[in-house]
Amino acid sequence: MAHRLSGASSSLNELIKKSVKLSPGQPALYRLYTTRSDLNKDGKIRKWTFGQKYGKPENKTVLMVGETGTGKTTLINTMVNYFLGVSFEDKAWFEITEEEKRAQTESQTSEVTVYEIISEEKLSSLTIIDTPGYDHTRGIDKDTEIARNLRDLFLHGTGVKDLDAVCLVLKASQNRISENQRYIFEAVLSLFGKDIEDIIVLFITHSDGGRPTNALEVVKEEKIPCCYDNDDEPVHFLFNNRQSEKQTKKYEHVLKSSWEMGESSMEDFFEFLKSRQRKSLTMTVSVLNERIQLEACVESLKEHIKFREGKQRELTEVQDALKLNKEMIEKNENFPFTVTTVHKEKVDITDDSWRNRMVTSCKKCEMNCHEYNCWFARRAQWCEVILHNHCMVCKCPYSTHVREGKKYVTKKMQTQVTFEELKKKYSNKNQKEVTYDEIAVKYVETEDKKIKEEMTNLQCKLTTLLAENEEQKKSLVKDAYMTVIKLSEIALKPDSAITIQYLDFLIPRVEEVGAAGWAQRLRDMQRAVKESTNSAVGYLRKLGDFFTRK
Repeated sequence: MAHRLSGASSSLNELIKKSVKLSPGQPALYRLYTTRSDLNKDGKIRKWTFGQKYGKPENKTVLMVGETGTGKTTLINTMVNYFLGVSFEDKAWFEITEEEKRAQTESQTSEVTVYEIISEEKLSSLTIIDTPGYDHTRGIDKDTEIARNLRDLFLHGTGVKDLDAVCLVLKASQNRISENQRYIFEAVLSLFGKDIEDIIVLFITHSDGGRPTNALEVVKEEKIPCCYDNDDEPVHFLFNNRQSEKQTKKYEHVLKSSWEMGESSMEDFFEFLKSRQRKSLTMTVSVLNERIQLEACVESLKEHIKFREGKQRELTEVQDALKLNKEMIEKNENFPFTVTTVHKEKVDITDDSWRNRMVTSCKKCEMNCHEYNCWFARRAQWCEVILHNHCMVCKCPYSTHVREGKKYVTKKMQTQVTFEELKKKYSNKNQKEVTYDEIAVKYVETEDKKIKEEMTNLQCKLTTLLAENEEQKKSLVKDAYMTVIKLSEIALKPDSAITIQYLDFLIPRVEEVGAAGWAQRLRDMQRAVKESTNSAVGYLRKLGDFFTRK
């Protein structure tokens, strides 16, 4: 338990009572006592609260985004000390962030941390959302999990519903945006709607107090979304990050100047918050939902094409086999011949990643409508791809859908069959759809004099079936295209490096279905993506294709 400081103000001594002393000195270092709560079942979104909440205090909420090593942790503690009224003369420094030891041993974490500081004296509270610094050694799965954890925080019942500022952290000396940092900014900013742009600001660290020319110019060159001041400069605030350093007489004036620069910047920052209207995350949630639906649509489209192409090959092989064995079949209905059939089979996925252990699938279509990261909803009706009681992927009502630890997979199998077996298998005349195998039966179930006529009928049915397949494929392509376009209209960063993964897949499919205007619009978007996020795209591809699934 920390002790009172003689001569200290009553408010400072109250803070000391509510903290543990880490080390003596000037400044003395303390860690504030906080209570922890987990906002999701696996503890990936943690909330640390300091102080007791009474009623509904006025709140400000900020999101911190920055690369490892930019000084984001010190900035968070600087903001907390300013909010709690700690001054340089108090010779004390309070920390709310977790232990350095934990940070070092768990540098691979993808957890999102929320710090809530409640000031009973001010009757107000401050919420700081800390996104962990992305690390190229961690891998793309961990990095994309951070973005998903932020999404879950925004959607959680007791999570964050509004933002007052998004703070991008850069070093003052930075004269270029690294691939890693560009990827960080894009991964987070791509979550937001366009209405967030005028509350994005820069926190410049390791500053000497002068104009951070390098950092400001690189932000302009890279066209990083942020708000601008009356001098047409990105709104920015300067910090030196030396507040917790030991204060000796020799360097006291330097450290005091550093503290005062941070204090002045925080004062300006909170004044900025007053000048801006708090942003609801309604549009952001819409962007997140569109992204989920886009991914589900594209993934289902991939599987759909794979299955349809397999069925086309199956039809061709059955047709060739019947032609090859026509005479033998006519002489003996039990003559065996081999064909490769394609079918869908449900397989268990309970050993997959916890995010992918549940799938929303349609029993009628035998389609995985939401396969990856489908863990949020408990029932099919609550799944993100269900809108107005219908699935946005397969268009069927939610009542035909199930959520379970199984998914459909396309499988090929070499099967030895006879005409008699095929006839028995497809003897049900009430089938709603003509299948490839039924067509094959119709073909061999004729007398010699009708073979040519039935061959013509077979070709007509085949043409019809292929046209139906093409229409189904075109419908899914259209759905994916429309979702990409809608994203480009509402998203703050529709041209992120992750988006290009969809474009790489969609453009040739759109061309295949003959929608030239669609294809050109997507190519224009792809060109803009590659020009504006070239390094981020390279970084993403170094880590591995985000949408390559095993």
